[in-house]
Amino acid sequence: MAASRAAKFTAALAVGLGLLSGSAPAATLYRPEVSSKDPRDLSGVWFLRRYNRVIPTLEGTPPPMTERAKLEWAKRVVAEANGAPIADASSHCWPHGTPRVMNSPYPLQIFQTANQVIIAHEVAHNTRYVHMQRGHLTPAKVSFMGDSVGHWEGDTLVIDTVGVDDRTWIDEQGVIHGPKLHTVERIRKIEDGKAIENVVTVEDTDFFTKPWVFRDTYAWRPDLRLTEYVCEENNRNAPQDGVTVAK
Repeated sequence: MAASRAAKFTAALAVGLGLLSGSAPAATLYRPEVSSKDPRDLSGVWFLRRYNRVIPTLEGTPPPMTERAKLEWAKRVVAEANGAPIADASSHCWPHGTPRVMNSPYPLQIFQTANQVIIAHEVAHNTRYVHMQRGHLTPAKVSFMGDSVGHWEGDTLVIDTVGVDDRTWIDEQGVIHGPKLHTVERIRKIEDGKAIENVVTVEDTDFFTKPWVFRDTYAWRPDLRLTEYVCEENNRNAPQDGVTVAK
């Protein structure tokens, strides 16, 4: 019995010394070149292909803003040009809101269950919960990311979102919205699973004269892992009295 214990100890010691010396074989992480063949399996890490500080419509034009929206947009553009930009939600380290967070130049990861689709964003650890088996809450509960419900139309995931906190902006430059914001996203795989596209319809009768559409695409990036992003730890642009101040 003593000999058996000694043999086991010797074997364990050899493994440990091998790990310390670096001689143990390295683990291989399986990272397929394309996502799964299931068109409804959107799970995995994806990365926005082209970041747009100003989100254009599909036609390449600015959003069709109402006069009120134009005034608010101009106020933000002028303030930034004068070196005193008006603080948005992200400047406070608050969630970025929908649809803006989907236009972030950081990776996102999609998780799917029968009841939910969860979209985890590296940026500020923003997380979206898309409820697949219920309608919108009545009345809608306002939150930074809004109330999102989803369903499948063929191989396209349709996400309907309302109740987005109006302290969020639609883009970084200064296109904003009000409590009536309503977005519909249509997400599907393209390019044989090497990418997904998100075609977003935006409407808010107080800020836009008509619904408008923009499109983003995201590359399949199994080589990436979401990492820690702590906005509060070193917020160099923490606002003071509603104005972003660089530190």
